[in-house]
Amino acid sequence: MAWSFCYPAPARVAGALGLALLGLRASAQAPGAGGALKLTPQHLIMSGLWLEAERARAGHPDQTFTLGAQLYWGGAGRPDVPFDPADINRDRTVRGGGLLGQHRFYLGTKAASNPAQPLGFYLGYGPQVQVFRLSFSRKWHEETGPNGLPYLVLGQPVHYHETVLRYGAAGQAGYQFALAKRVLVDVYAGLGLRKSHSWSSFGESQFRSGPSDYAHQGLYFPAGFKVGVTL
Repeated sequence: MAWSFCYPAPARVAGALGLALLGLRASAQAPGAGGALKLTPQHLIMSGLWLEAERARAGHPDQTFTLGAQLYWGGAGRPDVPFDPADINRDRTVRGGGLLGQHRFYLGTKAASNPAQPLGFYLGYGPQVQVFRLSFSRKWHEETGPNGLPYLVLGQPVHYHETVLRYGAAGQAGYQFALAKRVLVDVYAGLGLRKSHSWSSFGESQFRSGPSDYAHQGLYFPAGFKVGVTL
C-alpha cells in the first residue's frame, strides 16, 4: 500500500504561521492584555526561524499563553553528528514549518516594564506539530556483486526526498528576566515526548541521527534561551 502526503507550498506555510502570530500579537496589544514577542536563536543552526508571542491570561497575572511559529528554509543542520568527510549523503536541504503552544504558571511573579508581562521562575506545558520536506543526494549507491556481497559504486548523483510529520508535547521549567527596559531573556529546559512519521523515496529515514534531527522521535530534552521585547 503506497503512502502519499500532500505537502503545503512554502508560501502558504509562511502565510499561515504569519497570520497566527499576527493574531496573537493583536490580542496581546488589547487593553490590559500585555504580552511579548520573542526569538529562539539556537534553531538557526537547523535553518529554523522560531518566533513566539506570549500574552498574560486575563484575570490571572501569574499565568500566560504562548504561541510559537516555526519556519525552516535552507541547508539541513546536523548538530548531533560530527563532520564526516566520508559521509555519502550530500546537499541536504530542509523546507517546513510548525506550531508550538504553551500554558505557563509563573512562581512569585515580578512586575515587568509592562505589568501584565510576568517575570521570574515558571512551569509550562504544551503541544507541538511540525512538517518537514527534506532532500539529499548520493553519488554512491549499493550494488550486489557476483559473489552476492554488496558493493558501493560511484555514479551520477541521485536525488532523494523525505517528508516528515512530527508531533508531541513537552513540559518545561524556566526563568524569564528583563535585560533592559523592554528586552526580555527567557532561559528554559524540559522533557518531552514526540512521534514522527516519515515518507522517503530512499526507503528508511536519513534524518534520525539524534534528538536534534528532523525525524527524531521518542524522548527529547528541549533547552535553550529566547530573547524578546515587551509590547
